[in-house]
Amino acid sequence: MKRKLIATAIIGLLGVAVFGMLYAQTLTYDSTNFNADARKLQPAPTGHTVGKDSGPGQGLHNSGEDCGICHTPNGKAGNYVFTVAGTIYEDRAARRPLKGAEVILQDYAGTVISMTTNEAGNFWTYAEMAGNHYALSSHSGITDYLYAVNADGSVTQASPTDSRTWQYKAWVKNSDGAIRQMVTIAPVGGSSASTARMSCNMHHSPFGSTGAAWASRKNSLATYPTSSLSLRKHILPIFVSKCAPCHIPGSRMTRLATMSDVTTSSTNTSNVQLTNTTVTSIDYSNNQDFMSYAGSIYTSGSTTVTKQGIKDFVNTSNPDESPVLTKTKVQDPGTTIHAGGSFWTIDDADYKAVRQWIAEGANNN
Repeated sequence: MKRKLIATAIIGLLGVAVFGMLYAQTLTYDSTNFNADARKLQPAPTGHTVGKDSGPGQGLHNSGEDCGICHTPNGKAGNYVFTVAGTIYEDRAARRPLKGAEVILQDYAGTVISMTTNEAGNFWTYAEMAGNHYALSSHSGITDYLYAVNADGSVTQASPTDSRTWQYKAWVKNSDGAIRQMVTIAPVGGSSASTARMSCNMHHSPFGSTGAAWASRKNSLATYPTSSLSLRKHILPIFVSKCAPCHIPGSRMTRLATMSDVTTSSTNTSNVQLTNTTVTSIDYSNNQDFMSYAGSIYTSGSTTVTKQGIKDFVNTSNPDESPVLTKTKVQDPGTTIHAGGSFWTIDDADYKAVRQWIAEGANNN
């Protein structure tokens, strides 16, 4: 019987951008590395039928709204309670819905769920999702351990019926080659076992905390001048559209979701490795602030975070080798070198504008 519970889909995703080293393309799915750090540069799964898990019906209403308001157990649309649902747009500002995008999820068991967006940019599914035996829930500074470590060192696994254990990583792919992926591992359930599930749109919408979920190579501004580009007028709008909400001032940590996020020791039960030897929650800004030219300093209590700025990722001598451009270009299939995905080629207007600004000296103008 299908579990019909709506997603918390904090596809914090999909909008997440972290620069990093090339991830091993031969990654084999293994539940022991199902954490944000190990999988931050995982290429999107392949070999499945695109859209195989799309839910039936038209679903053309209420684009960008929180599906969980109605499509939740005992809700107004309680007969149609999805596992995951949301809306995808062409850009973070949600100016235009994106039809035909593929939304891919991979759960703790390695199962791939694939959905495609309709004319309204909406997607939804009733597909089952596996529970993580070693899941924990963090919300508003409160951590709820869904597993238990017993006095003898054994572990009582989390209940697979608790939707907070239904965890996944997600990608959004567009036919034009753009791909976005979330860095964190997100749970389906809400902040407690009894709270209603939420949709991706709770966080990824025009008015959500992270902006709309998007995947497209279309330009951020309607047009760009061929010369004399301005950082403030032309370049910052591109970075705001494509690099936020990850590369901004302040802390950008993945949420705590698995046992390996809170322990630094390895534990084995029935010959299954439960954790890595280091904490796996990560700062997905990678200490980079693309909202400022020179970088920023953030202080919270006794913690001070210094972040590099835009100027640290440009190469005025060889603009095409600027990390801000090379890390985010569309790569060969199966290759990921930027945890936020790829979203332009050398022929795209945004790429050309940033390149031209760098060639002109990357001025703070």
